[in-house]
Amino acid sequence: MRKSSKKKKVNMLPLESDMGEDEDETMSFLPSAPVIHVRVPKSSRRKKIHCCLCRPWVYKSLIFMIVFISILGFKFYSAVHGSPFRRHAKGESVVNWHDLHLNDIGHWCLQPNVTDCKCANPLLPQHRYGHKTWTKAHMENVGLARNIKKVTQKSSSFRELDVVFLGDSITEGWRGTSFGEPVEHKQENKQIFEKYFDMEKSSTAKMEGLVIGIAGDKSPNLLWRLQNGEIPKSLNSKVYWVLIGTNDFLKEDLSQCSEEVVFMGIERVVAELQILKPDATIVVNGLLPRSDIGRGKDGRLYKQNKKTVMDAIDTVNHLLKEYCDEHKNLVYFDASDIFIDSDSKLGRGKFSKYIPFKLMEDSLHPTVKGYEKFAEKITIKLEEIMKDNLLVAT
Repeated sequence: MRKSSKKKKVNMLPLESDMGEDEDETMSFLPSAPVIHVRVPKSSRRKKIHCCLCRPWVYKSLIFMIVFISILGFKFYSAVHGSPFRRHAKGESVVNWHDLHLNDIGHWCLQPNVTDCKCANPLLPQHRYGHKTWTKAHMENVGLARNIKKVTQKSSSFRELDVVFLGDSITEGWRGTSFGEPVEHKQENKQIFEKYFDMEKSSTAKMEGLVIGIAGDKSPNLLWRLQNGEIPKSLNSKVYWVLIGTNDFLKEDLSQCSEEVVFMGIERVVAELQILKPDATIVVNGLLPRSDIGRGKDGRLYKQNKKTVMDAIDTVNHLLKEYCDEHKNLVYFDASDIFIDSDSKLGRGKFSKYIPFKLMEDSLHPTVKGYEKFAEKITIKLEEIMKDNLLVAT
């Protein structure tokens, strides 16, 4: 009676550096070398193997097979994950968003033990359907972007735009509005903007700027807006200033996306903007400091033995700086220091840091004083960019 033979299952383990949440699914795409079972009598196995290995063509064939399978495996892996090496060459001027891959995201949710966060695909544009005031605000932005040249040409002090600000409520706050509607306690913000970025209304302004922002937007929302008229061909500016991503950390709508998701969403927005305006300089504003403390209180930023939103912001900003350093026409800008103070009573090092409520009314949105300090630092950076790129104002 013949004994049934069972084949042993061989588990292929991924490299430690490649392991992630989806390693089982990922490895199924990788090719493996074919296994050939040959029955050889025990008495002659050693002799035959020795004879075969003595032949030079056997060595060459084995080496060829190993190289071929390695290359094939790399091709399959790259097709699924993207290149395991750096996505962009240093000094590359244009970011190709097709180089971004969702499989590069190891964890979608901010908190490590959470898996049910509601994160949108960071590579796809997203309309805020059902939000009528958002749609109205978007259409107002489209009209503003298309007619800015006609409006400024009526003035004797007409000049080309120096900077266009793109983003969420922090950006829209420069106009003193929310979803396009005036907000009473934000009207002084508008005066600050005019003081620094409206040469027709202020003799102290050194730059001509335009604000295109909508409250509550995340990166996919801004991406949709860019693709749907807010940056028309007729709109030309020396610099485009992007500040987006903080709303992807929101608790209220259960999104709280991970640092990887937020970073990729910003990458996608910048890539789209470079498609629309390939010759312009793009400034990527690091996410501003943020705390969970409510309105009217100083916002403590870090806690012992607990991950805070500020920890995540630090990670994203670090990635953004590296990202901008690797590409031409991209400039990273960090304004964190102007909104942060320290108190030794809270702790040592980073644990002593907090946001004074006099600079951020709710530990997220700048106050009038906060916007003034913000505008001062932005102006200094813009002057540096103009000088370096010889984009001297006329």
